[in-house]
Amino acid sequence: MRKFPVRLILVLFMLGILSADLSAQTTSQSFEISMISKKFVLVPVKTGAPKTYITVNIDGVMQHEFEVELAAENPDFYATLEVGQWMGKKLSLTAEKVTPDSKWLTLTQTSNELADGPSVYKEELRPQFHFAPRRGWTNDPNGLVFFKGTYHLFFQHNPWGTAWGNMTWGHAVSKDLLHWNEGPDAVLPDKNGVVFSGSAVVDWNNTSGLQTKPVKDKAGKITNPPIVLFHTSIGADRGKGEACQSMNYSIDEGKTWINYPGNPVVPHLIGGNRDPKVFWFSEKQKDSNPKNGHWVMALYLDGQDYALFSSANLINWDKVCDIKNVGCSECPDMFELPVDGNKQNSRWVFWGGDGKYLIGSFNGKEFTKESGPFTTKYGGNDYAAQSYSDIPAADGRRIQFSWMAGGEYPKMPFNQQFTVPRNMTLRTTTDGIRLFIEPAKELELLRITKANSFSAKLQGMENPLKVPALNGDLLDIEMVLDINMPETSDTTVVINTEIFGQKISYNLGNRKIDLGGVKAPLNPIDHKIKLRIITDRTSIELFANDGIVQIAKCFVNKDKVPANMIISGLKDFADVKLKSYQLKSVWGNKQ
Repeated sequence: MRKFPVRLILVLFMLGILSADLSAQTTSQSFEISMISKKFVLVPVKTGAPKTYITVNIDGVMQHEFEVELAAENPDFYATLEVGQWMGKKLSLTAEKVTPDSKWLTLTQTSNELADGPSVYKEELRPQFHFAPRRGWTNDPNGLVFFKGTYHLFFQHNPWGTAWGNMTWGHAVSKDLLHWNEGPDAVLPDKNGVVFSGSAVVDWNNTSGLQTKPVKDKAGKITNPPIVLFHTSIGADRGKGEACQSMNYSIDEGKTWINYPGNPVVPHLIGGNRDPKVFWFSEKQKDSNPKNGHWVMALYLDGQDYALFSSANLINWDKVCDIKNVGCSECPDMFELPVDGNKQNSRWVFWGGDGKYLIGSFNGKEFTKESGPFTTKYGGNDYAAQSYSDIPAADGRRIQFSWMAGGEYPKMPFNQQFTVPRNMTLRTTTDGIRLFIEPAKELELLRITKANSFSAKLQGMENPLKVPALNGDLLDIEMVLDINMPETSDTTVVINTEIFGQKISYNLGNRKIDLGGVKAPLNPIDHKIKLRIITDRTSIELFANDGIVQIAKCFVNKDKVPANMIISGLKDFADVKLKSYQLKSVWGNKQ
């Protein structure tokens, strides 16, 4: 046996003593308010600082706890804890492990305003029209629901740091899917655990009975129905508990949220069961009469398996159907769409977290697969998409957001962003019925310039075309490549486009489009390739041939590369027609 040198043993011994000594120097400290008089407590955060748990106690009763990189001095940003619901009561925030020299107690503040600071929405890498949280980490979009003219967006949120953790539901609202007003977090960790992904619905007929004081109009319609959120609770007792499905609700149009006292509404079943997607089903389309329909919950179970559950009241659920081998895991979505806009010919889409989907039929209990799985995702930064519920019939769209997973935002007080809002349709192709994804029409509201038109013939790889008059980094570009070769050609002919240093190429030989190494199959249609390219400060989104292919990709423009769009390819191989629009920031005068 090899012997350790005596000197090394002494060093290890001393390190052990030092470690024990440092541990002994940390103490529990409490920030206390004898009577809460302001809405928020602003807690100092320092990225990279030692983590500690902080327990929230009201009148001596624990409400919840969170883990935070607590700033001893010079905080990077302040995180917001809402305490307004406990006005007049005693507050105690107890930090479990704090060094004696920490100044966190004097740094912690109370306020009637969220912890914005002068730099919020003005950060160098802040997306200008893609949603990103005011502060902290985000991942999956959750609880997308439309109610009385307002789009509600909930999102996986760590308000206490820029890395994943402390999963809560953040909350923002918008009138146009672009300009978001972010409020306090809506759903916080509780005795059942942290808050993973889920969905939201409007209970128009109060089937749940959660609205105890319903108000009806002259036609007998409830004007103040509850909005109900479903999420996975997971890891009670600091990560030791199993996953189950819980419910929160609002009876004041989404201003405040109540934790349903009977949680969980679906206990742990198997594996990582999570991410409930709830919707109303009626054999008669758009019929919300509770006598003619019921609620359905799509739930991920384990592996590549999902299940459907049924309920009359959103509270009691029974399993009715298994959906196996979807080709991916997590984050189900399920919805009906007309094929080619024909409402008399519709299909159901069952969607998984990785963008794979099945097409089939659904009778309220059984989903019958007709084709798939197909995919909308070939790589890049795109995961855990979810679509809106309760979009008015007069609109009729299926609007979706997706998490642009894996983006980098160095030294920013926020982390991660979503895609632009996208509209989904089913269309008939030569390969069968497929899902198409395009930017929602609202994006065009951000165009601040008339179309900059450009057309030319390709002049060879060594003579790239330079697109003029591209200004700024917020762009919406529509481009058509009119190919002058037979579509049956197997010649390896490549068209290259470069913008902000990000390369897009199309190879006629293998019929693939490539955005920064993310490749997807794409066939010309009537000798044409249509591209829609949308750029923001840290991202580029590509939609090809009306959305049969979409690729979302994040990047960091470290060298401040300007737009400088160039297009090159075999001489006379294709005619290029292009329209570009400069977009405005959604932050207006704040930017």
